[in-house]
Order: sequence, then C-alpha cells, then structure tokens
Amino acid sequence: MIDEAVIADLLASLGDDVIVVRQLIDIYSRDSPKLLAEAAQALENVDVPSLTRAAHSLKSTSASMGAVSMLNLARALEQHAKGNDMAQCAEAVRRLGPKVDDALRHLPS
Repeated sequence: MIDEAVIADLLASLGDDVIVVRQLIDIYSRDSPKLLAEAAQALENVDVPSLTRAAHSLKSTSASMGAVSMLNLARALEQHAKGNDMAQCAEAVRRLGPKVDDALRHLPS
C-alpha cells in the first residue's frame, strides 16, 4: 500500500518537480530490494549492526515514499534487531519480501 498523500506532499515540497520525484521513486525501487537482501544476509550472518542499519534505511526510505506496510515491518525489524530477537527478525525479513514487491508495483509511474 502506498499512501498517495505522502507522494503528493513530496511533490509539493519539491516545487512540483515531477522529474525529481520520479528519480527518487527510481532510487527507492532500485535500493529497496538491495536493502532487503542486505538485511537477509546480515540475519544469516547474525550481524546485528548491519541488520539494524538495513532495517533503518528501509524504514526511512519507505516512510518518504508512503510505503506504509514496508515502513511498519521495517520499523518492527529494526526494533527486533536492536533487541537481538533473531527469530522475530527472521519473520520480519520473510514478510518484507512480498511487501517490497507490492510497494514497487503500486508506486506511481
């Protein structure tokens, strides 16, 4: 799910520069799968600092794109990583995969 009001606010804050917003969406579309892969690798390696960083980046960028489901799961992943709860981290990473795909499908083109 994409909160279109967030995209509208982003567009307004950038002086209605559609090209810049499109570039930001492209960056998000390219980086989100990479961040998810980084989180999965960090989880596999039990690398809590890297897992926390990847989750934080996913959370922040998802918030800026209005990807609400991604934001919520990435926030949970970050908290579980900070709490060293690898079982919950694994569940959050597993659930994030389809959410990344869903968010990317629903971003404005």
